[in-house]
Amino acid sequence: MDPLTILILLVGSFMGILTSYTDLKTGFIFDNHVFPLLALVERLRGLEEEEEVPLNPVLTKIPVPAVEAGILIYLYLGLKSGNPLVALAGIIGFFVGLVLGLILYYAGAWASGDVLVLAGFSALLPYPLHYARVVAPYEVRYPLYPIAVLFNSILAVFPFLFAYALGVLIARKKTKKLRQVLFEKANLSVEVALWLMAGVAVSVLLQRTGWTLPAPVRYLLTIVTILIFGKYRRVGDGIGLASLAYLTYLLGLDAAYSFLKLAVVLYLFKVFFSVVRVLREEALVEEVTVEELGEWDILGETIYIEDGEVRRDRSGFFELLVRAIREGDLSVLTSPVRGEVIASPTAEGLSREQIEKLKALVEEGKIENRFLRKKAMPFAPSIFIGFLIAFFWGDVFWWLVLKTAGL
Repeated sequence: MDPLTILILLVGSFMGILTSYTDLKTGFIFDNHVFPLLALVERLRGLEEEEEVPLNPVLTKIPVPAVEAGILIYLYLGLKSGNPLVALAGIIGFFVGLVLGLILYYAGAWASGDVLVLAGFSALLPYPLHYARVVAPYEVRYPLYPIAVLFNSILAVFPFLFAYALGVLIARKKTKKLRQVLFEKANLSVEVALWLMAGVAVSVLLQRTGWTLPAPVRYLLTIVTILIFGKYRRVGDGIGLASLAYLTYLLGLDAAYSFLKLAVVLYLFKVFFSVVRVLREEALVEEVTVEELGEWDILGETIYIEDGEVRRDRSGFFELLVRAIREGDLSVLTSPVRGEVIASPTAEGLSREQIEKLKALVEEGKIENRFLRKKAMPFAPSIFIGFLIAFFWGDVFWWLVLKTAGL
């Protein structure tokens, strides 16, 4: 193991241990443990707020220059090899991780600290190292390995989340919820698999006529196909079935087998989001009165005013994702309601002004005095595990893609 690889592992591990500990202990991620320069800028601008947390103040001030180390390491490697893309890989990786994390942040699944942790690991690992045995081609050509870190994090924690959610449902005798986890929207997995087969069929037809689409165009075509067919499902299902029949005619039963494996993988992702919903609704939320709400508490619902009426929306991420696919409108993920939002499940939590507004609405009898409050769910440990898997083994999601394709 060369010195720079050792440095990446040491800095990443130190950052992972510290952020995992503080996240588990307090629910906080400290900028100093990921990006000390950012913490310094915030301090100089007077943006940093002192939080009272049950930790030794010395521990919170330990600097771990993960982002800075990643940027400098790849800058050195790029200048040494004369490769501008490698030289900028640390910066690009940081922003790729930041964007991926922000998607989950605005979807309400992550806190802002989790976004910074993923960005820190992404700066350290924009490309796979030689230990990684399974990586996607685009992750080798471009600094897009943060995608592997993210999916590794999700897939690594899934078995534990599933077992915990299953245990909660069984202990509370929620058989209806259990059926929803296993069977609700299961048909959508089959439909999306059919839509993807339509995209594959288009690529095959183009290749047979001498056209070869670049990989980014194929990925974009896949996303557009899903969005269009999600809005016109019957048309998508019909074209998907015809495409599957065509591919089966060309490739034999291998095409049908690939379709079945793809449907199973999509079903597993459906189950994952259903499990997250169960955790959100059953294990990681509690119903409280407005008097019990405090500053920084995170709501488990959106309270808003539409047409002069106070309403609440408790849709989970999977419901919003299905709705976004059906309507062909990805903005549903970030803005699921119309009207004036009073309070919503943002990572910053409730402000004093929002709590006062909710109290006023309760006193006026415009809303029932019961609110869902989220319990903290630490994701920093799972992101750390995703980094370690990406460092030593590779991309779990790409491995699933290869297995689905029979490779």
